[in-house]
Amino acid sequence: MSPHSDTQETSQEATVTVQPDTLVCLTITAYKKPSLSEKEYRHHMTKVHAKLVSPLMEEYGIVRYTMTHNTKETRPMLYQLYDPQFSNQSDYDCIVQFIFKDIKDFLRMKADPRFLEKVAPDHVNFADTKRSTMTVGYYEEFVNNGKVVPKD
Repeated sequence: MSPHSDTQETSQEATVTVQPDTLVCLTITAYKKPSLSEKEYRHHMTKVHAKLVSPLMEEYGIVRYTMTHNTKETRPMLYQLYDPQFSNQSDYDCIVQFIFKDIKDFLRMKADPRFLEKVAPDHVNFADTKRSTMTVGYYEEFVNNGKVVPKD
């Protein structure tokens, strides 16, 4: 669907002009390569892959890059938060989020020869790209550091 519209986009090539001061968030619900343990997967993502890509993200103006790892230790915590309205537990291994001001910044980073030579090929070392899914949306923050974020 087009942002701020009730019509369905038909082209995967559609481009959208983002309103000024609107941040965009790419979210990946990621699955680990089946041959890796949770510990190996998390280590590779946080100690190897993040170190490869983080300097490029800084260079290209990416605002935020985060990972949330869902492990056998953290999954049971959901039952403490159980709510009958929202009780379905996700089975992915990690949520990866990239927040940027302009999608073109992310595209420029992905076109950088360093990304193409070092970062992109690393995905096969840890990711199950057949199962992982992605979505893009507008990023809005309502509480930060324990404080309500003022809104218009």
